[in-house]
Amino acid sequence: MRSPPEGDTTIGPRPAMPPGRDDAVASSAEPDPPSEQPKPSLWRRVRSSLRLGSDLGDVGAPPDPRFTFANERTFLAWARTGLALIGAGVLASQEVHFGIGGGQLVLALPAIGLGGLLGVTGYLRWQANERAMRLDQPLGQAPLVPVLMIGILIIAAVSAVLVLLAALVK
Repeated sequence: MRSPPEGDTTIGPRPAMPPGRDDAVASSAEPDPPSEQPKPSLWRRVRSSLRLGSDLGDVGAPPDPRFTFANERTFLAWARTGLALIGAGVLASQEVHFGIGGGQLVLALPAIGLGGLLGVTGYLRWQANERAMRLDQPLGQAPLVPVLMIGILIIAAVSAVLVLLAALVK
């Protein structure tokens, strides 16, 4: 960048004065009226009222988009798994009949609960990973994998017991 010519102290063109103001008024010590803050978006207001955390755009430096997209794909995989478990639980509650009173609910409720848990913890994990990447910190361990495996093991055991009981009752 070139320096201004000798004696020229202006940095750029002088801004035009609003109509009705002259240089004497403009140079007085009147403070400018405060500028209006833009109204926050609906999502920011909802997130703030639900206390879902700060806007990650305000934290650290943006990471490489490839890592952000990978983090988002992982979250979407957890969300799909949660939705599949919820759908399987609803289906089990409506269509599976073991011949044992309440057998459907014993199978359906753990699946629905695990699906909901995966959705919430998947979001919280996505947020923690995004924050860590923006702050250039290491990513923590994912507690979802053991939770999912234990939940699936419980659902499989309950299913096996119900199928066995249904076969013995017939």
